[in-house]
Amino acid sequence: MQTRDSHQPVHPEAPVGGDKVVAWADREASLTTTTEESSDMAKKKYQLSAEADRKKDEALSDTTNEKASLESDPKERQKWWHVCVKIMACFLGGILFGIALEKTRVFEPNVIRDQFVYQRFIMMKAFLAAMATGLFCLGVMALLPVTRPVFQEIRQVFINHQEKGVLTSVVGGLLLGMGMTISGACPGMVLAQVGAGVGMGSALLTLLGCLVGVALYAAVEPWVVQYTKPTGPYKKKHLDDWVPLPYAALSFAFTFAIALLIFGLEYVKPWETELCEYAHVNTSSVSCVQVPNNGDWTCFMSLRAWPPWIGGILIGLLQLVITLSVGDTLGGSSSYCTVVSQVLVTDRLQRMSPYLSRYRTGLGNWWQVVYVAGAVVGALISAASSQTLGTVKGVSMASGFFGGLIMLFGARLGAGCTSGHGLSGTALLVVISFFAVAAMFAGGTIIGFIMWGAARADMGNFPLNYVSY
Repeated sequence: MQTRDSHQPVHPEAPVGGDKVVAWADREASLTTTTEESSDMAKKKYQLSAEADRKKDEALSDTTNEKASLESDPKERQKWWHVCVKIMACFLGGILFGIALEKTRVFEPNVIRDQFVYQRFIMMKAFLAAMATGLFCLGVMALLPVTRPVFQEIRQVFINHQEKGVLTSVVGGLLLGMGMTISGACPGMVLAQVGAGVGMGSALLTLLGCLVGVALYAAVEPWVVQYTKPTGPYKKKHLDDWVPLPYAALSFAFTFAIALLIFGLEYVKPWETELCEYAHVNTSSVSCVQVPNNGDWTCFMSLRAWPPWIGGILIGLLQLVITLSVGDTLGGSSSYCTVVSQVLVTDRLQRMSPYLSRYRTGLGNWWQVVYVAGAVVGALISAASSQTLGTVKGVSMASGFFGGLIMLFGARLGAGCTSGHGLSGTALLVVISFFAVAAMFAGGTIIGFIMWGAARADMGNFPLNYVSY
């Protein structure tokens, strides 16, 4: 029998009786617990609000005291000084890149298209020279004790960025090559075309198509990764993992072999002849390698064209500039991702596109934007120096836009472009990059011969000028 302590107070609404008393007590305990939980939740909300306010105050304080911090902390001053130097190095490197593209004429749409139907080899010579120079420079870095750690780091960073497998690299390379032929451009050369005024501004449509291509890929990227990501990492990622030779030995061997190939191509197809045969259909001027009538032969910049291997060597040397300044390798297509990602101005938008969000901030992303911006300036300076600004014919508006879209979609699908895979990946002897480059040429060749055949059917003879297609 239950008894109640005579000293225990009785609630006026408490029922009398054993079971009823117990039920009432349970209800009171439940109400007390609920009240305590509500109190705890209120306290947590208050704490979170206070924490948020504190972080805002800290952010405002950091912004307010940033200048004072930089003035008082030598390490902070040194950090910002290094950032400024890196940005300037990228911009100057981009200017040199734009000059090299414009002077070697590889930025001209018909030069690119003719390469994929193997009528002219100007682009091939410049590309091979840049690849050989990059191989040689990185081979030297791999040998020198002072630069070996940097070389090993960039090699590992490049592999870490390659989340894709052979399938996506090949398919992406095919699409990239197709887009190059259609648009008469590549991700890096688009900027040189803008600077040199190709098609009197039609290159801007190609640039717009590139940006749309990036946005389109970002929209489907989760599904692409879900269905195409390799089940496991590749064990042998570099060519020297397959061949029992050190990287430096292989890089020097490749450099020598590529140099022989360039000399062979030049012997069969001299670059001056290739340019002069097509000058009257590619530009509004009949000049090919000569300087303008009022030009100065002593000024190298006033020449309309340089030998393609000179431009290629200059581009290859930029591998050293970028590697030693920002600890990365040459590339261009990621800059489009950084530009497009700037539309993600809210947290909600950033959560909707994790792929683009990773490109929004940081010097590791923005250096490419600075680099390609320099390419626009460099091409402008070069074209103005030789009085060829706005004289190169562009492709049709539809070809420019849709070619740019396909080109950048393929570049992001394959995680690299003609610079990323073609110059950097191959120079680092990354196996997957060789597959990607082969696919680029295959895709460009397929579309090139289709377009070349259509132009020949219309013209009734060899189509020297099918750039309007």
